[in-house]
Amino acid sequence: MTEQPLPLNRGASRLASTAATTTAIGAIACGVCCVLPFALPAVALAGTGGVIAWFGQAFWGALYTAGALVTLAWTWVAVITFRTKRRPAPSTLRAMLMATVALGVALIWPALEPHIRRALRG
Repeated sequence: MTEQPLPLNRGASRLASTAATTTAIGAIACGVCCVLPFALPAVALAGTGGVIAWFGQAFWGALYTAGALVTLAWTWVAVITFRTKRRPAPSTLRAMLMATVALGVALIWPALEPHIRRALRG
């Protein structure tokens, strides 16, 4: 005669299933906990590289947009000055001059960049 294994009752079956599920979830949680510190910097660097590459491709579009906005802002200052017949505030003129200088540097940046890199390398 062959012996038949004893059938598990429902309570024992449920207990075994719960224990197996808990062990699996614990193993996954420990794996994620231990792997995450190693994987997170790599993911962050890859994401940052993608953002920098996108900005690199967006240079000319951003430059055209900035040029249009600075021109529009100067036009707005001129129109307000003409309408009110008053000089603009010094802080307005300083901000507009800084924006214009920044735009000018951005315009000549492609020509300046190789010289700056060479100077920084020594």
